[in-house]
Amino acid sequence: MNPVDAGFEYFPTSFNKAEIASLEAVLAAVPSQAAGRRWAGRGLEMLLQHPALVPVMARVAMLLPQGRALRAVAFKKDADANWFVPAHQDRSIPIPSSELPEGFSRATRKGDGWQAEAPMVVLQAMRNFRIFIDDATTDDGPLEVIPGSHRLGRIEQAAIPGIVAQSAWHPLTGHAGDVVMLSPLLLHRSVKATSPRGRRVLQIECVSCEASELIFAG
Repeated sequence: MNPVDAGFEYFPTSFNKAEIASLEAVLAAVPSQAAGRRWAGRGLEMLLQHPALVPVMARVAMLLPQGRALRAVAFKKDADANWFVPAHQDRSIPIPSSELPEGFSRATRKGDGWQAEAPMVVLQAMRNFRIFIDDATTDDGPLEVIPGSHRLGRIEQAAIPGIVAQSAWHPLTGHAGDVVMLSPLLLHRSVKATSPRGRRVLQIECVSCEASELIFAG
């Protein structure tokens, strides 16, 4: 299955050891015994000024020209934070305020900002870039996706069990420095690690500049 049909694409060895080591300072911001940390709005602006993010955003710009970062998420799974997340799509994204942009729905408070479910035109223009800070094997509880499920559009919660029953999960394993670019509309889950040695991921969630105008208009 080609990357367009699959909904994800690997870019091995996108960052060298020194670049990954510099990102460890960002991952250190994840509290102990917490699954992760999110940056959006002003917090994201400040994060992107960190020197370690310069090569990251340069690489993202190559993969998604004319893109705009909406959120960064640092994930950490180890013996103290060994979580399970059931199958779902990522449809809620940060918005500037509690006032819903046209086509958005279900505004909720998230940390010190707001998020809402985005319309399909925005979600289809989004890509999530997952940067492997550590090696991730099937024992480390990696993200798992159902290839091609992004082509189903918006999937209602009640329909997910039937899709899962007829599909096979694909684990997104890799080495430190690898990148996976994927659609937020892919059905995905994260199972508990069977050997929680510690695996960390930095995810940058981006949208095309054209679609970003639907979020930030006015």
